[in-house]
Amino acid sequence: MGIVQRALGFVSGLGTGSDANVPASWPPGHPRDEVERRLASEGRSLARLDLTGADLTGLELAGVDLSHSNLRDVKLAGCNLAGADLTGCCLCNTDLTGANLREAVLRDASALRTGAMRPVLLERADLSGADARGIDLSRGRLAGAILEGANLTEASLHKADLSGARLANATLSGANLRHAQLRDADLSGATLEAADLAGVRAHGARFTGARCRRANLGDAVLEGADLTGADLADADLSGACLRGSRLRGANLRGADLDSVVFEAAELDGADFSGAHNHAVQAAER
Repeated sequence: MGIVQRALGFVSGLGTGSDANVPASWPPGHPRDEVERRLASEGRSLARLDLTGADLTGLELAGVDLSHSNLRDVKLAGCNLAGADLTGCCLCNTDLTGANLREAVLRDASALRTGAMRPVLLERADLSGADARGIDLSRGRLAGAILEGANLTEASLHKADLSGARLANATLSGANLRHAQLRDADLSGATLEAADLAGVRAHGARFTGARCRRANLGDAVLEGADLTGADLADADLSGACLRGSRLRGANLRGADLDSVVFEAAELDGADFSGAHNHAVQAAER
């Protein structure tokens, strides 16, 4: 079947629900040479195609339109996708290890919502400045990824591995990071207002100057984390472990501190005005 017929078949299979971009069947992926011919003849557009299983490792795809394409099981490791449009793509088991996605658009991209979900691979990928609002990277593997300045508003990073990831100045307002791995991640200057970080594991992570108003950090493990100057006003920190963390100059006004562990934490200049369940009193003695 030719590339045009496959494209039409993919588009005709679109629905109107949450799986609107998922066709009913999954034909084999395009051979690499067919994809290269398409890029040369169609104005560098791969929009709305079923590319299942294609090996495009290292391909030059900067600025390419891949919007609403099925990238299930596609190998894109090391590809240059700077400025590419991946809006609404299916990213089930997509290998983007080490890919360049700087300034790319990934709005509402997600893994399959039906059947077994296999996470996207984004280890050491560069998503600096990417527009990834509403993206679903649940259980994704993003260890060592660069997301500095990226817009991840209302994104889902539930149970994602972000160990050592760089998220400085990223926007994560309303994002779901429940039970995510954030060990040694850098979130300095990040915006996490009303984000859900319940149960995160963030040993040694940096939240310096982060804006976390109304964030849910219940049962979070922030042992040894640096929250110097962080804004945690009205945040829920109930049950969190802040052992050995740095909270100098942090704003915890109105925060819920029920059963928080502050053992050996640095609290100089922290503002606890109106905080609930003052566990901090014992820590200061």
